[in-house]
Parts: sequence; structure tokens; C-alpha cells
Amino acid sequence: MAHMLPILFLSLVISFITTPAYSQDGWSVLKVGDDSAFIFRDEFGVPHILSEDSGTLFEAFGYVVAQDRLTQLEISRRQARGRLAEVLGPDALVSDIEARREGYTGEEIAEQYNALNPETRMLIAAYARGVNRWIDEVKADRGSKLPRELWELGILDPEPWTVYDSVTVGIAGARHFGQRGGYELKNLKELEELGRDVFEEKYPLNDPASPTTIALNNRRDDSLLKSSLPFATVGLSPTGGYQDGQDSYVLPASLPGLPAKLGSYAVAVSRERSASGRAMLLGCPQMGSAGPQPGYEVDLHGGGFDVGGMTFPGVPAVLIGYNRHIAWTVTSGNSDNMDVFVEELNPKNPEEYRFNGEYRPFETREEVFGVRGAGQVREKIYRTVHGPVFRWDESKKLAYSKKRTFWGEEPRVFESFLRIDRAGSIEECAGAVEAISLSFNLFCAASDGRIGFWHAGKYRVPAPGVDTRLPASGTGDEEWRGFVPWNELPHVIDPPDGLLVNWNNKPSKYWDNGDNMPWVGGHRVSYIEELFADRQKITPDDLRAVPEGIDSHGTYQQVVELVSGSPVVSNILPPGESGFIDKRGMPGPHYVDQKEIFDTWRFKPGYFLDGDADGDGVADREEARKGTNPFVRD
Repeated sequence: MAHMLPILFLSLVISFITTPAYSQDGWSVLKVGDDSAFIFRDEFGVPHILSEDSGTLFEAFGYVVAQDRLTQLEISRRQARGRLAEVLGPDALVSDIEARREGYTGEEIAEQYNALNPETRMLIAAYARGVNRWIDEVKADRGSKLPRELWELGILDPEPWTVYDSVTVGIAGARHFGQRGGYELKNLKELEELGRDVFEEKYPLNDPASPTTIALNNRRDDSLLKSSLPFATVGLSPTGGYQDGQDSYVLPASLPGLPAKLGSYAVAVSRERSASGRAMLLGCPQMGSAGPQPGYEVDLHGGGFDVGGMTFPGVPAVLIGYNRHIAWTVTSGNSDNMDVFVEELNPKNPEEYRFNGEYRPFETREEVFGVRGAGQVREKIYRTVHGPVFRWDESKKLAYSKKRTFWGEEPRVFESFLRIDRAGSIEECAGAVEAISLSFNLFCAASDGRIGFWHAGKYRVPAPGVDTRLPASGTGDEEWRGFVPWNELPHVIDPPDGLLVNWNNKPSKYWDNGDNMPWVGGHRVSYIEELFADRQKITPDDLRAVPEGIDSHGTYQQVVELVSGSPVVSNILPPGESGFIDKRGMPGPHYVDQKEIFDTWRFKPGYFLDGDADGDGVADREEARKGTNPFVRD
């Protein structure tokens, strides 16, 4: 028996080294058919993945995300699909009902996925296979690989991840940051209480004094007067609570999921304003830092991709990041893209509403919700031609529905960001942004020294005489008259002063407020602008100093200087790349505590495979091909 111990020990060591999840020196190989993906972990636990095949690359992408963030994947899809109450109990039921009422049926999600181009579907499917490879490994060894949170929630057999899970999580994340509106009932109540004059003073349709990202007016200089539109024609006085379009449920602080907060800022610097003559970009998404980190940092190389940056677990694309030619970041656009319509019910049949001179039945379906400790709850969901019904006023025989400009188009965001991930110029970035239907500001800096800004989204043209701050009639008389053409949305390339600054502020002077009124009077973006008021030439250190200068940090902070061929990157993603802790309380092999960096807001290097991280004169990509990890130092 004694002579077998060395052999047994050797086999355990070999298994430990060759198992991808537990590789000893920070690198591993994931086989996908006849192809391979090299996975390199740097000293912060960030995965850098290299493969010649894009499908293999994205399968490894899903695999490492699941290793690090399986709990977050599980909670995020439950949030998006309205299945939190199954594990969290009755307190989460309201959130679940809202998610299914405002979202899509399974058939609609499948239709939207099938409408994507073949390459996008292939990459999403590859990502799902990677997640499921890790889930299978977890089920084979729950004792060491199932996250503690899932043990506590009783999720011992996580369901397979599907392509529809990624689509649904992507839609929920896109809406969280890019959907605004739904305040019309609240505004109507204020109008009745304050009177027209005070209401107009408090909520002007356009305040020309509010700071803008585009300093020069790029379309017109009219429409700056306060609204003189007539009182809403529907004549109602709603009572009770008011829907604002946002989910009010908050996850327990110990559980990771979709971002809990929003509000981001960005600074783009052209070669003319840069001290080095190179374009630079600061991106700081603000997603809350009280609980587990919502963002995930990754590098993807090969198969047409050379991209690094931040994404959300479940979303197979880099959403904020850089490649060899450009860097980009995103802030919430805050423009109104969701309107409330007032539906007049049939006095003889409350299951019907009036539209275009006739009564028609609501579109209905029954949803069944599992509730931990309380069995099942059934809820009837109603829709009109405008969208989901979220409130009823039986005494006045009225219902209220929400119409979204981007309804059914959210999955196209996948395609937009996959195009941005591979864009080689400002023009290619602009072409990709055009397909983004939700309200986002996108900033791009390029290696040729240029910068650009786009207030992306799909925005309706209201019917003549309709006050967009108040509810519209749902009878058919106040329907939208189309959408604002893409080339008329606020945008600029090569601004004359070489600087673009945004903190969710107004994009351009001509751009009106919606019912959500975000741009009235002064704005916090002025604090950032003041930092550069007397600075003709700007350095990367100046950009890294912005969060301290305004005393407001991003959850993820990234500064990129666009050096041709290989960007110079520094970032902060606290408190660690991997959130995995097993049921004994032990962190996994990829858990790296960045709490010190987080507490001091100290930037760390962002490695890129075109560089030379260890400074030995051999390019990182060449070392990676040889099976040597360039990001683990002696």
C-alpha cells in the first residue's frame, strides 16, 4: 500500500495542473472539438483567452464566466425571467410579476433570437455551451464547485443555460440603463396641483441653459421656448401610486445580479487636446458598489476578435472596452423612449378597450409564479396595441399601458456591440451604433487621434399637439407619427475643442426633455467640465484624477490611451474578478481580492495580448501560443 502513495499523489498533482478550473500556474487549455482555447489568468484573476476560432473563443468565454460568477448568472436570469420568488419567497413576487408583464413571452424571445444574424446566434450558442460545460462540472463535484449562495438558496442542480437566457438577461440589462419614461401620470397629478404656469416653470419642455455634451448646436436653434401645448385631452385625475418604469425590488446585499444602480460619466480627448498627441478616453459606469461587483473583466483574442474590457455575466460581448484601434464607453442617454397611453374600457365589457372607433379585446395570457414557501400564484397579463397594461382605474373605466419605441428590438444590441468590439475606426463605430434602439450615449476614441459621440436610440415623433410629458389618449387619435431619423439624433465627430464630457446630461441644445425631466437648470456634469476649463493639454493622469476631483467614482473605471497597435490601459474593477466561494467559505482558485485597490481607488494595469506584460522582450501573444502565461510573474 505504501508504494502506491507516490503514484496516487502524482496522479492528483497531474489532475490539479491539467484541470482548467484549477490550473496551478494561472493558465489552462480548454479543448473544443479539434480546437483549443488558451486561458491565461493574470495576478488579478482576469481571464485572457486566445483561440484561432471564434466559436471556441466564445465557448471559453462562457466557461470562465460561469467559473467565476455562476451565482450571478443564476440570479440575473431569474430577475430577467421573473423567477426570483421561487428561491427568495413572497417578497420577490412583485418583481417577478413586473418582469413578465413588461417583458416578452418565450415565443417572442425565440423569434427575436432567430431574427439575429447567423454569426451572432453562433457566438451566443457557443457562450451557452461554455456555461453549461462548467455547470456539468459543478454537478459532478458540488462539494467544492457549487457556490455557497446556491447551496443556501437550495439550487443544487442549476438548470442548463440557454441562448434565450443570454437574450433575456441582455434585454433586462439594456432596459435598466437605456429605458426612460413612464412618469406621465405623476406629471399629470403635479400639473393639477401646481397649475400650468408653475408646472411649466418647474418642468420646461426644453431648458436652453442646461449643459450639453455637444457644445455647438448641430441641427437647429429653435424649439428652445417653454411648451405652450394645451392641457391633455383625456381629462383624468389618477389616484394612488405612480409607475415610473423602473423595478423597485432590491436584491439582498449578499447576492449578485443585474446592476442595482445607474449613472455614468465619460471624457473623450482628441489628439489636439492630448499632451501626447494621442486620443484618450475615460469611462466610468456607476452601477453601485455596496454589494457584489456586477461587472466582469475579460480579454478575447483570435477568431476576428482582439478586445478587452467589461461586460455583464450572461452577455457574450464586451460592452465597455478597447481593441487595437479604438476605445469606447457608454453612459445612459436618459431620453424618453416610453410613453403612457390611456385606454378607454368598454362600459359593457371591461375586457375590451376602444381603438380606432371600435372596441377590441385585450391580448391576455396567464402566468404561473412559483413562490418559495407559498406554492403557486397565478396572474393574468394584459396588453393593448400600445403595450403592457400596468394599472387599472375601474371607477373611471380606464386602463393605462406603456408603449416602448424599442419594443422587440433590444437583442440587436448584441450585434451592435459585437461590431464595436471589432471596429477599426470612428466610422465603423458609428455604423455599429446606428442599430442601438435604446437610449445610450456612446463615446469612441481612435488610434488616429479622433473622437466621437452619439446619442443613440429610437425616439418617436408624437402626434401634433400632444404634450409628451403627459399621458396620451389610447383611442387612436394620438398615435406616434414615426421616429426621428438617425442622422438627426445628437452626434458629433471631431468636436472643435477636442473634448467631450458627459454625466447623463443633455446631449444638445435642440434636444427636448421627455416626461422624465432630467435636464433642467444646472447639472452635475459642470463639475467635470471645470476640471479641464484651464487645461489646454490633458494627460492620462488627468483623466485618472477625475473621480477624485468630483468625489464620485465609477463601479468600473477605465482610462485608455490609444497607442497604435496596442492601447495603454489602466482600470479598476473592485473588489475581485471571481466571486466564487464554496459552501465551506473558501474562495476558489480565481478569487483575487482587490479590496485594497478598491479602497484606495488605485488603478491597475490592463493587459493586452499585443503588449509585453512581463517586459522580457517577447510579445504576450507569442508567449501565450507557447503555453507560457505572460501575466503571471515570478
